[in-house]
Amino acid sequence: MNYRGRGRAIVAMCVAFTACRDHVPTPASSPTGVTIVARSGNLSAPDTVPPGWLPLHLEEAEGRHIVVAFRLPANATAPEVSAFVEALDTAPATPAPGVATGGLENGALGDVVVHFTPGVYVLACVRRGDDGHRHVRNGESRVLHVRPATLADSAAATAPRHTHVVGMVDFAYVGPEQWTAGPQLLRVENTGKQDHQLRLSRLREGASLGDWMQAENPDSLAITMAGMARVSPGEVAYLPVTLMKGTYVAYCLVADGASKRPHIELGMLRAIQVP
Repeated sequence: MNYRGRGRAIVAMCVAFTACRDHVPTPASSPTGVTIVARSGNLSAPDTVPPGWLPLHLEEAEGRHIVVAFRLPANATAPEVSAFVEALDTAPATPAPGVATGGLENGALGDVVVHFTPGVYVLACVRRGDDGHRHVRNGESRVLHVRPATLADSAAATAPRHTHVVGMVDFAYVGPEQWTAGPQLLRVENTGKQDHQLRLSRLREGASLGDWMQAENPDSLAITMAGMARVSPGEVAYLPVTLMKGTYVAYCLVADGASKRPHIELGMLRAIQVP
């Protein structure tokens, strides 16, 4: 299979921008979730959120975005936060001292559930624009403070019940090759040594994995279903998805720190059957 050509084709697909939307909702937070509003050059989100397992919801008011929640040390200073945000543009992996806890790879397609502990976080868009720079360079970041826990936060303290586990290692997905149709909650675990992500597409009828790998236009052979953005080693996040019968492809486009090649070119993809 032409992994290098396939990886380049997918990367090119993922940096494309779409047209603006008119509706601009108001960000909100509650014990049941956090809403982020993204437009070109700006992220809007609450200043403070409760701790626990919280769904992230992305409203794309303008363009397409990939928003990741990065955990920083609780005592991080304003200059340290600024230096971290600046480093995100060019760093192949999450720059120290940040930890990627997951995020919205395909914000328009659904939410993700990530774990927040009291302290300082940065919400940042890591999607690349036509100029090759990540959107965070143009102002798409937001500092988020997670307050100490109270008795009212007990409902979010327990991890949600999942239906399937997706393990991510360097460079493969680990777990069952057959999933169940219908609404599912995927537990996404990174047990490798590098950042990873989970992009999930369903092959169109008649298309094979080999066809998908060789295609110049990936969208012609598959439908993007869901995605979990960057997750650092040792972290866990959850991805809700509704599965239809068919063949799905899980793949990772995070760049390898040594070779600079997308992980998909190093073999990080997997076909999953939903009977």
